[in-house]
Amino acid sequence: MREVIQCLIDWLDSEPSDEKGHRILRALAQESLKKSEFEESKRRFTADEIVAAVGESIGISDPKKWIDWPGSLKKYCETREPQILEFARKRGLSCYPKPDRKSTKGGPGQLTTFYIKAEPIPEITEEDQTIDGVLGRNNAADLQASYQMTELGEVKPSWIASRLFRRGQIELRQWHVWVIAGWLAIIAGFSVLIAYAGWLSLSVPRSVTTQDLTLLVSIFAIPYGSWVTIIKPWILLLDDRIVVAHELFTNFHEQSAQFELLRDGDLRVIRLVRYSAACPICGATIYLEKGEPDYRRRLVGRCYESPREHVFSFDRITRCGRLLVDR
Repeated sequence: MREVIQCLIDWLDSEPSDEKGHRILRALAQESLKKSEFEESKRRFTADEIVAAVGESIGISDPKKWIDWPGSLKKYCETREPQILEFARKRGLSCYPKPDRKSTKGGPGQLTTFYIKAEPIPEITEEDQTIDGVLGRNNAADLQASYQMTELGEVKPSWIASRLFRRGQIELRQWHVWVIAGWLAIIAGFSVLIAYAGWLSLSVPRSVTTQDLTLLVSIFAIPYGSWVTIIKPWILLLDDRIVVAHELFTNFHEQSAQFELLRDGDLRVIRLVRYSAACPICGATIYLEKGEPDYRRRLVGRCYESPREHVFSFDRITRCGRLLVDR
């Protein structure tokens, strides 16, 4: 059981987050690991014990309502269960960790408890894959892309970014974030200052020359270029958590890759990864690309062989996508 519980802890480490559900799972896993040698009935924890392990101050609130198993935590676990299952399968385990709740009828001494159980990993047979493929082709509405993420370090950065992404990711502490914010503010201010200085220079009455025309173009080109190439990508990454990595940062031979932002308290982790899937229509590979012009501010999965027709949505949490183009 120790290996199964440790598998959940390692998966949580690979997907850092400061989301409440993530912190509850970590607390449950760490407390369960301490009692991994005991039977299941002694590895169950009350809501009060879990809240204490999380280290959360909830005041006079009910710990069970704060955990909110039926409202949010259960769904949080269910949506991430396929990832945990696959993580355990890659480790060669026969079971995967599944958080669960033991409900009671109430009364003195009858408390609802939470625990981690070892669930057998289902086998994948060729017959099952064949049946799934036939069903998917028969009903376009049921076509779904299942995305897989590369291992850290598998996507090779360019020589420019190789020192930044030594292990496939960058860890940013709070002071790093403030340095980046200050750097972006300096670039924005410097661009505006250049534009203003150019405008003042053009306001002096004189004959128009080629130099004046160049200066006029620079007044608009420099701020716009700074916004598009430097400032906007950082803002999108902070807002959307995942953006397409510019080709300048990836190896020339690499396919489309992404920058993914993960948050865990004061820690910010930027990973260089690639999400891809097998196209359920033609079997080619689906890569994430920008959704414009049809799907603004979205990343969509585009089939390598048919990038305009075989287009799928992308959810970085469930790692699933549905067909977006009517057939």
